[in-house]
Amino acid sequence: MGDNPGFLIEYHLWAHKRVLEQLRDLSIEEWSRNTGGSFASLRALYQHLLESDYRWLWRWKGVPFADILPEFVVEGYGSLERLWLPQLEEMRVVVGEFVGTDAARPVHFVTGKGLHVTQPWWQTLYQVVNHGTYHRGQVTNALRILGGQPVSTDIFLFFKEKEG
Repeated sequence: MGDNPGFLIEYHLWAHKRVLEQLRDLSIEEWSRNTGGSFASLRALYQHLLESDYRWLWRWKGVPFADILPEFVVEGYGSLERLWLPQLEEMRVVVGEFVGTDAARPVHFVTGKGLHVTQPWWQTLYQVVNHGTYHRGQVTNALRILGGQPVSTDIFLFFKEKEG
Protein backbone atom coordinates (compact mmCIF):
# COMPACT_ATOMS: atom_id res chain seq x y z
CA MET A 1 0.00 0.00 0.00
CA GLY A 2 2.80 2.44 0.89
CA ASP A 3 4.28 2.51 -2.62
CA ASN A 4 0.91 3.32 -4.20
CA PRO A 5 -0.54 6.77 -3.46
CA GLY A 6 -3.98 5.47 -4.46
CA PHE A 7 -4.52 4.19 -0.93
CA LEU A 8 -4.85 7.82 0.14
CA ILE A 9 -8.18 8.23 -1.66
CA GLU A 10 -9.36 5.06 0.04
CA TYR A 11 -8.48 6.61 3.39
CA HIS A 12 -10.16 9.88 2.37
CA LEU A 13 -13.42 8.07 1.56
CA TRP A 14 -13.25 5.82 4.63
CA ALA A 15 -12.71 8.74 6.99
CA HIS A 16 -15.37 10.97 5.43
CA LYS A 17 -17.96 8.20 5.45
CA ARG A 18 -17.11 7.31 9.04
CA VAL A 19 -17.60 10.90 10.22
CA LEU A 20 -20.63 11.55 8.04
CA GLU A 21 -22.45 8.51 9.42
CA GLN A 22 -22.46 10.02 12.90
CA LEU A 23 -24.14 13.14 11.51
CA ARG A 24 -27.04 11.19 9.99
CA ASP A 25 -29.53 11.98 12.77
CA LEU A 26 -28.70 15.64 13.34
CA SER A 27 -31.63 18.01 12.96
CA ILE A 28 -31.63 20.82 10.38
CA GLU A 29 -31.20 23.21 13.33
CA GLU A 30 -28.06 21.34 14.44
CA TRP A 31 -26.68 21.35 10.87
CA SER A 32 -27.20 25.13 10.79
CA ARG A 33 -26.14 26.02 14.34
CA ASN A 34 -23.12 28.29 14.62
CA THR A 35 -20.34 26.17 16.10
CA GLY A 36 -17.44 28.50 15.22
CA GLY A 37 -14.38 27.55 13.22
CA SER A 38 -13.49 28.52 9.68
CA PHE A 39 -17.09 27.87 8.68
CA ALA A 40 -19.92 28.90 10.98
CA SER A 41 -21.92 25.66 10.80
CA LEU A 42 -21.67 22.04 9.73
CA ARG A 43 -23.86 22.93 6.77
CA ALA A 44 -21.42 25.64 5.63
CA LEU A 45 -18.42 23.41 6.27
CA TYR A 46 -19.85 20.53 4.24
CA GLN A 47 -20.88 22.95 1.48
CA HIS A 48 -17.21 23.86 1.24
CA LEU A 49 -16.07 20.21 1.25
CA LEU A 50 -18.61 19.25 -1.42
CA GLU A 51 -17.54 22.11 -3.67
CA SER A 52 -13.83 21.60 -3.08
CA ASP A 53 -13.88 17.87 -3.85
CA TYR A 54 -16.06 18.59 -6.90
CA ARG A 55 -13.51 21.04 -8.25
CA TRP A 56 -10.62 18.62 -7.63
CA LEU A 57 -12.49 15.83 -9.37
CA TRP A 58 -12.93 17.99 -12.46
CA ARG A 59 -9.35 19.25 -12.32
CA TRP A 60 -8.24 15.63 -12.44
CA LYS A 61 -10.48 15.18 -15.47
CA GLY A 62 -8.73 18.07 -17.23
CA VAL A 63 -11.08 20.98 -16.41
CA PRO A 64 -8.95 23.69 -14.74
CA PHE A 65 -11.91 25.46 -13.10
CA ALA A 66 -15.36 23.90 -12.70
CA ASP A 67 -18.35 26.05 -11.87
CA ILE A 68 -20.39 24.74 -8.97
CA LEU A 69 -23.72 23.28 -10.02
CA PRO A 70 -26.81 25.13 -8.74
CA GLU A 71 -28.19 21.91 -7.23
CA PHE A 72 -25.13 21.62 -4.98
CA VAL A 73 -26.83 22.85 -1.82
CA VAL A 74 -26.07 21.15 1.49
CA GLU A 75 -29.04 21.06 3.81
CA GLY A 76 -28.06 18.07 5.92
CA TYR A 77 -27.17 14.40 5.70
CA GLY A 78 -29.65 13.59 2.93
CA SER A 79 -28.20 16.10 0.49
CA LEU A 80 -24.66 14.84 1.17
CA GLU A 81 -25.76 11.25 0.70
CA ARG A 82 -27.28 12.22 -2.65
CA LEU A 83 -24.55 14.61 -3.89
CA TRP A 84 -21.24 14.00 -2.15
CA LEU A 85 -21.04 10.25 -1.59
CA PRO A 86 -21.38 9.44 -5.33
CA GLN A 87 -18.83 12.15 -6.08
CA LEU A 88 -16.37 10.59 -3.62
CA GLU A 89 -16.83 7.22 -5.35
CA GLU A 90 -16.14 8.87 -8.71
CA MET A 91 -12.97 10.35 -7.23
CA ARG A 92 -11.88 6.80 -6.34
CA VAL A 93 -12.30 5.74 -9.98
CA VAL A 94 -10.39 8.73 -11.36
CA VAL A 95 -7.57 8.23 -8.85
CA GLY A 96 -7.33 4.60 -9.98
CA GLU A 97 -6.81 5.81 -13.54
CA PHE A 98 -3.98 8.14 -12.51
CA VAL A 99 -2.28 5.53 -10.34
CA GLY A 100 -2.49 3.04 -13.19
CA THR A 101 -0.91 5.41 -15.70
CA ASP A 102 1.24 8.30 -14.55
CA ALA A 103 1.02 9.71 -11.03
CA ALA A 104 3.48 12.44 -12.02
CA ARG A 105 1.27 13.70 -14.86
CA PRO A 106 0.78 17.47 -14.55
CA VAL A 107 -2.59 18.82 -13.44
CA HIS A 108 -3.35 22.37 -14.55
CA PHE A 109 -5.89 24.25 -12.46
CA VAL A 110 -7.15 27.66 -11.47
CA THR A 111 -7.83 28.41 -7.80
CA GLY A 112 -10.90 30.24 -6.56
CA LYS A 113 -8.72 33.34 -6.32
CA GLY A 114 -7.69 33.07 -9.97
CA LEU A 115 -4.17 31.71 -9.45
CA HIS A 116 -3.05 29.42 -12.31
CA VAL A 117 -1.16 26.39 -10.99
CA THR A 118 0.44 23.27 -12.45
CA GLN A 119 1.44 20.42 -10.16
CA PRO A 120 2.09 16.70 -10.51
CA TRP A 121 -1.12 14.75 -9.95
CA TRP A 122 0.21 12.98 -6.84
CA GLN A 123 0.72 16.36 -5.11
CA THR A 124 -2.91 17.30 -5.78
CA LEU A 125 -4.01 14.01 -4.26
CA TYR A 126 -2.08 14.85 -1.10
CA GLN A 127 -3.79 18.27 -1.10
CA VAL A 128 -7.25 16.70 -1.30
CA VAL A 129 -6.56 14.25 1.52
CA ASN A 130 -4.87 16.83 3.73
CA HIS A 131 -7.73 19.29 3.17
CA GLY A 132 -10.27 16.63 4.14
CA THR A 133 -8.31 15.75 7.27
CA TYR A 134 -8.13 19.39 8.30
CA HIS A 135 -11.87 19.88 8.00
CA ARG A 136 -12.77 16.56 9.63
CA GLY A 137 -11.00 17.96 12.69
CA GLN A 138 -13.37 20.91 12.55
CA VAL A 139 -16.34 18.56 12.22
CA THR A 140 -15.10 16.74 15.32
CA ASN A 141 -15.05 20.01 17.25
CA ALA A 142 -18.51 21.01 15.99
CA LEU A 143 -19.92 17.63 16.94
CA ARG A 144 -18.54 17.98 20.47
CA ILE A 145 -20.12 21.44 20.74
CA LEU A 146 -23.42 19.87 19.69
CA GLY A 147 -23.04 17.29 22.45
CA GLY A 148 -21.92 14.36 20.31
CA GLN A 149 -19.03 11.95 20.69
CA PRO A 150 -16.94 11.89 17.47
CA VAL A 151 -15.40 8.75 16.02
CA SER A 152 -11.69 8.52 15.39
CA THR A 153 -10.37 8.72 11.85
CA ASP A 154 -6.73 8.02 12.67
CA ILE A 155 -5.04 6.52 9.64
CA PHE A 156 -3.61 3.65 11.69
CA LEU A 157 -7.22 2.53 12.33
CA PHE A 158 -7.84 2.57 8.58
CA PHE A 159 -4.80 0.34 8.04
CA LYS A 160 -5.84 -2.03 10.85
CA GLU A 161 -9.33 -2.34 9.39
CA LYS A 162 -7.97 -3.00 5.88
CA GLU A 163 -5.61 -5.68 7.21
CA GLY A 164 -8.67 -7.48 8.51
